[in-house]
Amino acid sequence: MMYVEIEKDLNEQLRVFFDSKSGKINKLLNKALAKTTTYIKKATSNEIKDEYDIYEGLVNPGLKTVTRNGESKLLASLKRKDISDFYVSMMTPGRSESKLLAKVKKKSGATEMKTMFWAFYKNDTSKLALYVRLSERNHITRVKSPSLFQMATNVEVSEEVMKGANKVFNEALEKLMKKELENV
Repeated sequence: MMYVEIEKDLNEQLRVFFDSKSGKINKLLNKALAKTTTYIKKATSNEIKDEYDIYEGLVNPGLKTVTRNGESKLLASLKRKDISDFYVSMMTPGRSESKLLAKVKKKSGATEMKTMFWAFYKNDTSKLALYVRLSERNHITRVKSPSLFQMATNVEVSEEVMKGANKVFNEALEKLMKKELENV
């Protein structure tokens, strides 16, 4: 959970504005919070891309923002990603000279999985994915990785992001209040 603080001089402007237009204050706060949450979404997306070896086009669609009643949330997909969305030494099916290597985190090394292979599940040609044979010979399991929610919770929010979020919130709120006061 993260909190944003209103600057002291902006706080006085907010009181004056609240006295004149009490009904509009929630809408302005929600708009400012939405801009702040979008900023945090971009920062979280960049942190995930820096930490994990995932394709860039898969991160942003899985992160969503919701702003209601003075509260804003960053939602992440709980669906686990396929390992084929990350680095795999051989990205297409076929005979390989060596064992397949897979890497989820950038800083860790690639993991060699002796029994990992490309396959179509139950002869369905649209479900090409990486599978692994575990202990049972006749049982295969699709290889999965962490979900975006797990990746986002493992990433630390830096002090720069928190300061940037406060700055974005204060600037957006001040701009919206000035715009509303000019319309009077």
